[in-house]
Amino acid sequence: MDNYLAGLPLFKTLPNDALERLSQAFILRRYGKGEAIFEESRPADAAFLLRSGLVKAVKYSPAEDPVLMELIVPGRIFGMLPIMDGKPYPVTALCIQPSSAYRLRAADFQDLMRRHPPFSRAVYAELGSHMRHSQNLRALSTQPVEQRVSYILWMLAGVAGPDLRLRREEIAEMAGTTIETAIRAVGRLRDEGLVSARWGRISVLKPEALLKLSGAAS
Repeated sequence: MDNYLAGLPLFKTLPNDALERLSQAFILRRYGKGEAIFEESRPADAAFLLRSGLVKAVKYSPAEDPVLMELIVPGRIFGMLPIMDGKPYPVTALCIQPSSAYRLRAADFQDLMRRHPPFSRAVYAELGSHMRHSQNLRALSTQPVEQRVSYILWMLAGVAGPDLRLRREEIAEMAGTTIETAIRAVGRLRDEGLVSARWGRISVLKPEALLKLSGAAS
């Protein structure tokens, strides 16, 4: 049995025999920075669960500009919506950092949804969280960089904890800006006492103040 999977809230309600089958069905794969886990418009043949790293879900505009739709942290399941509605992947999942993710075939995912109602309810709750963050990210896409960075840091801290391993270029990539602009935005947040920053790490000190500054709904 995979102890990492067994310890996740998403799977805690599953009986041991189901967990054993799940451990065998989930295939762990490693991805490099910038590598796509799946691509927009491709057939949805699997759902995924991030074990390590950081992934962004993007949708490309007609001008081929990537629009950030969601950020995925370890322990979160993603890519399940198209399996549920029978349509292709609506976004591309790109690794911001070197990452590892479990792959679960669509048929196995659907079987879990049918057989285990608590798992099904947890998946729907996860979908609701994805949709809420996606709406906020889209609403903030035209707002000042400091608001976008504030929301991203608040969101990541809420699911990954206050101490975040983030490089300057990763913050810039998520916020859709230059590294220099991202550095200035983080510097202002640091000066206001909302975060502390050192090389490769950011600690969120006042999450609610970050959310308020972003102007987004929680």
